[in-house]
Amino acid sequence: MLSYKKAEIEKLFTPLAHLLRNVNPNLLTILGSIPPILFFVFLINKWFLAAIIAFLGSFLDMIDGMIARKYNKVSSFGGFLDSTIDRISNFFVITAFSFAGIVRWEITTPLLLFAFLTSYIRAQGGLRSKKGADFASGVGIIEHSERMIMIVFSVVLFMIYPNVLLYGLNLAELTLIILTILSLFTVIQRIKYAYENL
Repeated sequence: MLSYKKAEIEKLFTPLAHLLRNVNPNLLTILGSIPPILFFVFLINKWFLAAIIAFLGSFLDMIDGMIARKYNKVSSFGGFLDSTIDRISNFFVITAFSFAGIVRWEITTPLLLFAFLTSYIRAQGGLRSKKGADFASGVGIIEHSERMIMIVFSVVLFMIYPNVLLYGLNLAELTLIILTILSLFTVIQRIKYAYENL
């Protein structure tokens, strides 16, 4: 959904992209894996504010692509590396909740599956379509950006209201359950899109 606002969002980071224009985008991609790992470490130690700050560092994931496109540094390996790092980041960010004992594994496991499937369907569709990497772009209610926003929102809710329970679930669990359902719906939407366009 937010992919339609990508151009507007990228404008905000244009000065930073210009400042880093001589840096190899692949290096920025690799550095972009550090905030999710820090998020994982901080969350399992219940350092919620530090986890949120680390999470905000994930904007590097946007900067590398901006520099690659704006300064003619796009490469097939760069796209591959970016996609790979995204999967690693998803693993650390989502499983952190269960390793921290905040959210049950019964909730994070299907969320991780649907997060991976959302990207996998797009990648596989791109291999079989003339649209390539743009295949299924913007298709589905939950993409990477929306997923990240809801995840950090769940941390904020749990940090402020750690003892609030609804139906035996804390607010982080409820938020991630909603995210799981929306992610499943996105997977279905993308499968439907693939069926109609391949």
